[in-house]
Amino acid sequence: MSMLLSEIARDIGGTLAGEDREITGASTIEEAAGSDITFLANPKYRDKAGACAAGGIIVGEDLGLSIPQIITPNPYLSFARTLELLYPEKSHVPGISDMSFVHPDASVDESATVYPFVSVGKNARIAQNCVIHPGCVIGDGAVIGRSTTLYPNVVVYDRCRIGEHCILHSGVVIGSDGFGFVWDGSKHFKIPQKGIVIVGDHVEIGSNCTIDRAALTSTRIGSDVKMDNLVQVGHNVTIGDHTIIVAQSGIAGSSHIGKSVTLAAQSGVGGHITIGDGCTAAARAGIANDLPPGKVVSGFPAMDHRQWLRVQKITKDLPDLLKRIRELERRFDALSKD
Repeated sequence: MSMLLSEIARDIGGTLAGEDREITGASTIEEAAGSDITFLANPKYRDKAGACAAGGIIVGEDLGLSIPQIITPNPYLSFARTLELLYPEKSHVPGISDMSFVHPDASVDESATVYPFVSVGKNARIAQNCVIHPGCVIGDGAVIGRSTTLYPNVVVYDRCRIGEHCILHSGVVIGSDGFGFVWDGSKHFKIPQKGIVIVGDHVEIGSNCTIDRAALTSTRIGSDVKMDNLVQVGHNVTIGDHTIIVAQSGIAGSSHIGKSVTLAAQSGVGGHITIGDGCTAAARAGIANDLPPGKVVSGFPAMDHRQWLRVQKITKDLPDLLKRIRELERRFDALSKD
């Protein structure tokens, strides 16, 4: 799509400083060409802006550059909105493919798009403007909220509910059985998992994430939660609004994650743990105890981030400390013999 810089500035609420040019794409500050727009949000790249060959750049203040600037309070957010303008989502033709299966008792809004090889179960409901890509399975009684997109091979098990304006990427499984077994004296007896999963509005779930159904009630994902790829959420877990969970993290059953929490990559949360609002766990943190609101933790077992930094500083000195201790022991033994 082609736009003038003045049109972009108008639509993102910025101010154009410099020549009005036609923009046809977007790129990085290093690779942008004359018809591209780029942005500068991190001061460490300030020197690169001076040599940038882009047709325009989104900045937080007038930098006196030779190329046109669009000045906005938040360049990163403004660039994201610019990408939406330059690369609009492709349109979908409403309707149900003849090569899909929709149960006679299911309800699919006439504005929804159901692609080939989709299965929609009995009493399932698909709301307005949904897009269901090939290979998806929507179980009996499941609900897909308005303007939600399911990419290929998403599975939503029976009775689970997905909110409005959600995005579920390929391979997501919602509502598989929770991992519950009890030893009966000779083998593991499976505990029936009869609950559901409820996903809020404006949730995005990355490829191959799995969210298990509750044993009795519901596993709940709050609104505006963002999950990266390969995240596992156990049964009966609740996750608060605006929380971010990064790739390969896992949350064991019956844990409660508060609002606006960040779990960085490969974080692990034990079962029946409560994490307060606004907490942050660094990559590979192993959380085995409750965390009060606002806590920042690192390491395994997870500890206060500042303490963890001190531990890391000491750890690298351990080989030298061991040598010194052994030398002291040798001297002490020698003195003892004397």
